[in-house]
Amino acid sequence: MERTSRRRFIAGIGAVAITAAGAGCSSSGTSSGSGSNDSTETGGGSDSSGDGTTGRSSADNGTASDGTSTDGAATAGGGGSGGKTVAAGPDGSLVFEPEQIEVSVGDTVTWEFESAGHNVSARPQDSDKVSIPDDAESFASYDNGDSFAVVSEGETYEHTFETAGDYTYVCIPHTSSGMVGTVTVSE
Repeated sequence: MERTSRRRFIAGIGAVAITAAGAGCSSSGTSSGSGSNDSTETGGGSDSSGDGTTGRSSADNGTASDGTSTDGAATAGGGGSGGKTVAAGPDGSLVFEPEQIEVSVGDTVTWEFESAGHNVSARPQDSDKVSIPDDAESFASYDNGDSFAVVSEGETYEHTFETAGDYTYVCIPHTSSGMVGTVTVSE
């Protein structure tokens, strides 16, 4: 059985929603459309880094999202609003796409895991390739001390950036293969 990627599935649903919304309509207003955040987040738990990381989750973890992000939560479903999306391992490749993004303080970046075996780490203690601003908190899609834990294909990980500066993050299992990304956060 062929597995449909999350991106293709969402694009298909979006096309159906646009077609349905446009049927019989003659107004020129804007659509509030399908921008809802239907993801679920992990609740509770924290590791010793103090960043609220709860590690990986499954689709049945229980707590519905209200559009805000709990840092460190790997989620099943869609990403949040106000920010950018990065594909982790698109088409089975060992890259983040796009490799470099720019966001503003307060924006949330959502990493969509499009293939298995990847994670996100902006913890300098876990890789010498990672760098974050001096006053920023580190973050990762895994629990502290479990740097080779990966996020399942089809799930997402979100982080809200509260400190301006340049963040270089990695996929720990594929750092040596060059799976490195950069987020530039401006005021």
